[in-house]
Amino acid sequence: MVQLSTLGIMRTLLKYFLPPLAPVIPLFVFVVWVFLPALNGKFMVFDEQSYVNGNVHVNSGLSWGNIFWAFRSLDYANWHPLTWISHMLDVQLYGLNPLWHHLTSVLIHAFNTVLVFLVFRRMTGAGWRSLMVAGLFGLHPLRVESVAWISERKDVLSTMFWLLAMWTYVKFAEEFKAKNGKAKLFYGLTLLFFAMGLMSKTMLVTLPFVFLLLDYWPLKRWEQKNKWDLVLEKIPFFLMTIIVSIIAYIAQQKAGAMKETGGLPFSDHVENALLSYVRYLGMFVWPENLCIYYPYPESWPVAKVLAAGLFLIFASWLVWTQRRRRPYLLVGWLWYLGTLVPVIGLVQLQSQSMADRYTYVPLIGVYVLLVWGLWEAAERWRHGAMVLSVMGAAAMIICVALTRYEIGFWRDDITVWNRAIAVTKNNYVAHTNLGGVLPATQFDAKFAQFQEAVRENPDFADAQRKLADELVRRVRPDEAIIHYQKALAIDPDNAETHYNLGIAFIRKGQIDEAIIHYQMALKIDPNNAEAHNNLGTAFIRKGQIDEAIVQYQRALTINPNYAEAHNNLGNIFLQKERVDEAIIHYQRALAINPNYVEAHYNLGSAFYRKGRVVEAIASTQQALQLAISQNNATLAATIREQLKFYAANSRNDSTK
Repeated sequence: MVQLSTLGIMRTLLKYFLPPLAPVIPLFVFVVWVFLPALNGKFMVFDEQSYVNGNVHVNSGLSWGNIFWAFRSLDYANWHPLTWISHMLDVQLYGLNPLWHHLTSVLIHAFNTVLVFLVFRRMTGAGWRSLMVAGLFGLHPLRVESVAWISERKDVLSTMFWLLAMWTYVKFAEEFKAKNGKAKLFYGLTLLFFAMGLMSKTMLVTLPFVFLLLDYWPLKRWEQKNKWDLVLEKIPFFLMTIIVSIIAYIAQQKAGAMKETGGLPFSDHVENALLSYVRYLGMFVWPENLCIYYPYPESWPVAKVLAAGLFLIFASWLVWTQRRRRPYLLVGWLWYLGTLVPVIGLVQLQSQSMADRYTYVPLIGVYVLLVWGLWEAAERWRHGAMVLSVMGAAAMIICVALTRYEIGFWRDDITVWNRAIAVTKNNYVAHTNLGGVLPATQFDAKFAQFQEAVRENPDFADAQRKLADELVRRVRPDEAIIHYQKALAIDPDNAETHYNLGIAFIRKGQIDEAIIHYQMALKIDPNNAEAHNNLGTAFIRKGQIDEAIVQYQRALTINPNYAEAHNNLGNIFLQKERVDEAIIHYQRALAINPNYVEAHYNLGSAFYRKGRVVEAIASTQQALQLAISQNNATLAATIREQLKFYAANSRNDSTK
């Protein structure tokens, strides 16, 4: 007598009445719907200013010059040309409306969710289990950071190529087994998608190892081929991994991202890595208090570190003992452990201990071992199918609710950083960034955030610098200089700190010190037009006119549309009686900024020197109107006196 389990009956019915691709469109549409609130998010200052709307190469759209830049750029500690190009394409299509940039990320994530379903169904033939894995992947609140943060386009884009590479690899394995001539085609496509993924984010360096895991289960190629042949088959992938890893290392070093925050020893990184593996699992099971930035603590409790290490050892031993009966446990667990290696914190980048976005791919392994494990358990239980169905539905409902809730914290910079402060302790990075994005009208609130950041971590150079910036605005240059110097003691190669310290010394009247720091800033960043301009002004105050001319001209070479540099160069030429050249630069300054009061006033002086009194009066009157409209009473009074002088001399000339 044949006994059919509930799960067996369900499987049989679905095989005949549910087409294999039936879930694809509903799954895609549902994931898009869940993430629709992300479209309300604005561009954030944190990273997106650098990645999209503030990046001159990206915000000018697609061009051959910008594409060439994308492939040679190591900016922001990354080499990911296809990610840059995807942002350029968005700008080309939509301009700088953040809604559409968010939509692109949402659509790619929904497509990735479908790919997870299709790839695992192709490998295993298990439709419902693959659908559950895809649902957990697509709907879990840990996905919010990767999808709702436009700067993390590299996550969703690189994973799309990861999954496409998996699809073509499975096809290659099938064709190779069948000794079909198409095997080479799919092998080439796998290499292509792998390369494209690496050019989107270097996280794909672990994919060749994942291929070896898939060879073990579910493809079972370890039973069909020599194991070393399987390794040799991956040599081109490993070579590409090595090349891209070297490029990534150079990019990280160039950006200073490899520096250990606070001089933390390697043992601290190991402790953080052990705990992060366990914390990520905890966040998967109980995703609360998620945020953009988790600070690195001063130290971890020894008991927690030991417990985490023992848990990882026990879990690894357990899945190893089950490798023959339940190979999916070993594959899922090693997928999770292995794909997290590049971001687990053994090499600490900046000061964060972990990040939600790092789980985008690694948790797929956990979904697999969990879903396949529960399915096997349910098959042994009379009411297993019903319980499993209820559990699955409940999990999806909870995920949707929590994901929608988390998306609400990604509306703008202020919301994001307030959330981080609310759910973490001693988050000096969050305080620093919140202070940076608060409106200028919230003068005291900005200052308080920087003070709190410095109190929590005096060795955080960015907080020291921004606190000093606020002190300069409060006309407290002596205190500002102290904090700038502390910032430089922590990070001596920061061009911005040198530049701002130069400004503080100018406020103090210490011109020689200002010149030294402007020059240091330019040694680190020769293309800083503002530093060239300010250095020129400092040279003027020292009476070094020719050196000033050189600096203003360098500023204009870097930025021809730098109105202030044109005005300053015009002043020098006027002083040297090169009036025609002065007029040219004043006029260029006004073409760039028609409301530039000083340029109108100075142009009037130049016209007067040339005997063009009517034009001098007209330009000076324009300066007066602008000074009044800008509520600059002191400057307006000076301009009125100048107009009286021009008018008096004009009458004298007419009398003669």
